[in-house]
Amino acid sequence: MADGRTIPGPRAKSGSGPLGSLGAAALCIVLVAVLAACTQENDPSGGEAQAQSLVQSPANQQDAPDSSAQKTPPISADRASIEVPPVQREKQPPELETGDGADLPGKSAKDRSIKDERAFPAKGDVAETTAMIVEQSGGEVHYLEHPQREIASVLVLPQRFSDGETPLIVSLHGFGGNSADHAEYVPLHERVNDAGFALLLPNGQTDGEGNQFWNPTDECCGGGKSGGDDVAFLRQVVASAREIREFGPVYLFGYSNGGFIAYHMACKGLPGLRAIVSVAGTSYVDDEACDGAPAVSVLHIHGTDDEVIRFAGDRSEREQSGDGAPAFYAGAREMIERWGQRAGCARPLDAQPAAALDLDRFVPGAETQVFRLEPACAQGFDIELWVAEGSGHVFAYSDSFLDDLIKWLDSQE
Repeated sequence: MADGRTIPGPRAKSGSGPLGSLGAAALCIVLVAVLAACTQENDPSGGEAQAQSLVQSPANQQDAPDSSAQKTPPISADRASIEVPPVQREKQPPELETGDGADLPGKSAKDRSIKDERAFPAKGDVAETTAMIVEQSGGEVHYLEHPQREIASVLVLPQRFSDGETPLIVSLHGFGGNSADHAEYVPLHERVNDAGFALLLPNGQTDGEGNQFWNPTDECCGGGKSGGDDVAFLRQVVASAREIREFGPVYLFGYSNGGFIAYHMACKGLPGLRAIVSVAGTSYVDDEACDGAPAVSVLHIHGTDDEVIRFAGDRSEREQSGDGAPAFYAGAREMIERWGQRAGCARPLDAQPAAALDLDRFVPGAETQVFRLEPACAQGFDIELWVAEGSGHVFAYSDSFLDDLIKWLDSQE
């Protein structure tokens, strides 16, 4: 529950402000986080736990000892200021798809030294490291503790806060990640003051191998995973945040496994939930758990060359089970159709894109095509699919990614 602890040190005071004007902060991130399957035996990626990526790290990281030999890697106080040099490729490099990345041309040692979402801190330091990262935004930072999580969630409030109006974005990490890694992957905290929203960074459960994950099912998981009720947890941690300040609309942003739990939360309902954004995460072929779900706005972003969570989904039979049951995730277009029906949209996706965006620096040009369900859906809901042609599970997000993301969320108010 919320313990009301504000992190020591100078903090800006809260006031009021809408989710609107956008800053010019740059986004240069490369990271992979893969879906936590219901069981390790049924992992559709063929080995997600071994998939790895590149994230920013301290400039002196190339001289540091192997992180496996030290429990808590050193953390540079100014690492958020380190910039990743621009990278452009026709498609996702094989090194990133196989999880190495150490030989990626054009990347310095500091950019490739830490490899996946299990990056910086030991478990006991995740919340503190997250706070250290987000406090540079100048917002007011709080820990939110929960009896069923060993790692606290971190809440950052904008300097200008309007009770009952300031939106809350809940940003959900991928499989094997945590709130600290995710904050560096998608640095929404850099925009809390300029755009006028609050940000909540929770942490998932821990499986038998020490990987953090979300359980987006109604069933308990095996394979060393606890399979706890993450719907109840996320409802409670949002309620704890409301004990500190009263928010307006709630938005869920999730990457990969975080996208799966975002969809599941939309199915189960969350007070104040207005919209979800899922990047490279879908939901299950069996949609019965979502019967009767309330309508929300949905933005789904997916690369056509994603080999971890495939754009078209995976309906193949589960070979190890032998019972003919379909695999557990649907394709990107199917997700849009499902939520379009819930939102009362009158027709399928337009055949021609409404816009083109340059979101992925691995792919030259404006690779992302924006498709909408039009005319407008019932009661002002928006359902959109952003198709990143040639992008894989890992995006090298362009500077405009946060601008486009926040602009879309802003339109849902």
